[in-house]
Amino acid sequence: MNTVIKFTLLILCVVMTPDLVSGQSDNKKHNILFISIDDFRPKINSYGESKMITPNIDKLASEGLQFNNAFTNIAVCGASRASIMTGIRPSQDRFNDYTSRASVDAPNAITLNQLFKENGYETISYGKIYHFPDDTQEYWTDSDGGAHQADYQDPKAQERKRNGEKGSHGPKGPAFEYPEVDDYAYNDGKITKRALDKMKDLKDENKPFFMAVGYVSPHLPFIQPKKYWDMYDHQEIELADNAYQPKNSPFIAMHAQHDSAELRNMYLDIPSEGLLSDEMSRNLVHGYYASVSYMDVLIGDLIKGLDDLGLRDNTTIILWSDHGFFLGEHGFWCKHSTFYEAIKIPFIISSPNFVKNQTTDSFTELVDVYPTLCELAGIKPPKYIQGKSLIPVMENPSFTLKDEIYTRYKEGEAVVDKNYSYTEFFRGKKYLGNMLYDLNADLKQNTDISKLPEYKDLVQMYSSKLKTMRNFVNQDPVEAIED
Repeated sequence: MNTVIKFTLLILCVVMTPDLVSGQSDNKKHNILFISIDDFRPKINSYGESKMITPNIDKLASEGLQFNNAFTNIAVCGASRASIMTGIRPSQDRFNDYTSRASVDAPNAITLNQLFKENGYETISYGKIYHFPDDTQEYWTDSDGGAHQADYQDPKAQERKRNGEKGSHGPKGPAFEYPEVDDYAYNDGKITKRALDKMKDLKDENKPFFMAVGYVSPHLPFIQPKKYWDMYDHQEIELADNAYQPKNSPFIAMHAQHDSAELRNMYLDIPSEGLLSDEMSRNLVHGYYASVSYMDVLIGDLIKGLDDLGLRDNTTIILWSDHGFFLGEHGFWCKHSTFYEAIKIPFIISSPNFVKNQTTDSFTELVDVYPTLCELAGIKPPKYIQGKSLIPVMENPSFTLKDEIYTRYKEGEAVVDKNYSYTEFFRGKKYLGNMLYDLNADLKQNTDISKLPEYKDLVQMYSSKLKTMRNFVNQDPVEAIED
């Protein structure tokens, strides 16, 4: 057969088999498994603490890069999730509380699910990704309708909720339960099975995916099968040793900004004010630990399924939490603050062709996720994106991409680096106070040193940084680029 005939036949094959060519092209697209965990503080073995049992997340850390200095940009779920999905920082007027929606606060932004869908990906949302499941719902090719946070399985708990006193979100329910049920009785178990089935379908159909799986555990109420409660000795549960207001700290940081309202207003047997009893505190800490271990097993199932399907070599796994969680520190429960317990998060990336079993001290924020995933997938991000791609750190964990981060909650705006955490409080343009903590000498943030004369210059430096950031985030980033 001469060269001309061979070339002609090759052209005919390409023209006559477009699906095959398309399938080959799609197969080269890099998959993303986007694992979101609600209210998860990084006090686990891979982060240097062993109070919570999380062998599967520890294993994932050994299979990728763990970020030791990862932080949320705002310690409340709705705002944090809208921020990560748009790549835009929160401000006092944008992404500021749990009611935040990407489609409302940043209507001209291109969300991650939109961007991946428009670049030929199947975009899947199972569980809690956005706080409101209908937020930019049109950009998911498959969605299950979101989370079920009070998915009680114990008939006694269900009855107590039906008959519970009215709270801020309907009848109050128990803050914890641990019935004799299997792993898939709760919705977090159901979304795991759903995701595994979907992965198999996508592999069979040779379709690239951006799959977002959002676990509610360990969000309140702390609900999980009994075997996870039984993993911990109740009497050995340690309580916070600093259940008090930090010395010299401003009123707004404690009482005006944070009063554990989520716990007090939505769950039974919780006092409306003041410290909880030691036994209730121990029950809540126990329930939190058990919920974390339950979630860890489900994540292990999810990743094993990805491995078993042979998809791991072409898939990046990114595991993150929307914010941290208080377990009695400073007398607080939940998040809603700029204190360390509320803003520090676990953050792990396991990606083919990048480092494994390493950690980095380079600082990162959730706003960095958007450009990172774009670079991994070879997708050009929008010009207004406000984070930085983490690829240089994934290639070289000793590289310092950032040495400080910015976070906030309501009126509080904070800058955090390896030495200090500094917060200022503003209501509009009205200054309400500040606080400074030495993270090397006082990581638990028990003494505010902002008013001590020897720290005057340091306070001025951090205040200047916050002013610059405040002016930056108060702009509409999309309009600023378009202008």
